[in-house]
Amino acid sequence: MILNTSIRSFLHAARHLSFSVAARKTYISQPAVSARIKRLEEYFNVELFERTPAGLRLTAAGKVFFDYAQRLEQMVAEAERAVKDISEGDDVHLYLGANRSATSVMLPELLSHFGQTCPDVRIRTELQSPDQLLERLSYGFLDAVIVEQAVDEERYHVTPLLKDEVVIICLPDHPLADKGKITIEELCREPLVTNSPMSGTRQMLRERLDLHDKHDGDLNIIMELQSIDLVRQMTANRQAIGLVSRLVMSQTQGSENLVILQINDAPMLRVFSMITTHKSLERPNVRKLCEIASEIYDEDMLFRQTGTKTS
Repeated sequence: MILNTSIRSFLHAARHLSFSVAARKTYISQPAVSARIKRLEEYFNVELFERTPAGLRLTAAGKVFFDYAQRLEQMVAEAERAVKDISEGDDVHLYLGANRSATSVMLPELLSHFGQTCPDVRIRTELQSPDQLLERLSYGFLDAVIVEQAVDEERYHVTPLLKDEVVIICLPDHPLADKGKITIEELCREPLVTNSPMSGTRQMLRERLDLHDKHDGDLNIIMELQSIDLVRQMTANRQAIGLVSRLVMSQTQGSENLVILQINDAPMLRVFSMITTHKSLERPNVRKLCEIASEIYDEDMLFRQTGTKTS
């Protein structure tokens, strides 16, 4: 992206309120980030950040500049897309984002159908957390994203695709295997294999724990892994329980050897949706993508296939 390096460092520091995170995001050292911020402060003759006992925070001037810098970033992204479309032809590119579950399970079929319908479109995909995907969508870096969290429907156009459930898995000989459902207290006691803390499954679990006045620290987590398939494999190899997506389990070889358990009080349900901005939906290829996704998926198809009740 053609954007002043000092402004780019400022944006990362302002979003995360951390110079060290900004350094990782821009692939430079923390002192280099500090130097870039200092150049901006000298240019404006104001302080943009202040350090407090609670950590870094924006000053009043920093908040104003952050607002303008975000708008500048969005304009630059839109300009790059517009120029590229003119040089290579309108609607030649499609930028699609998804989280790990959607990428591994939903995208292969969706992109195959889309590629057959629009063979001349060059597709680029990104794998990020839901929050990162929505941020990149709002700034124009992505045309559409598939996420499982609720969004502001006045700001975004939402196409519901598929209902999923976060479930617990274990071996058939595990003491909990015959129960069908387990309590939060039992979940907290058992050795647990999960995805990374930033994953959608963990976010769902945190929301459920909150309802019981519990948090991540109450869990007996023995492994945090980057792949649902690894979670499945490690659960199968150890006397532990695993936290997974029913959607991914339905597509993963070897899952038939594991028992699926639900949380006792209510299923942990989520809906994967195609999210676009109203501006990106003006692009014919984005509308076609949403149309194809709606033809492939409907909300309850996973539960009809497995014969599972969702309530």
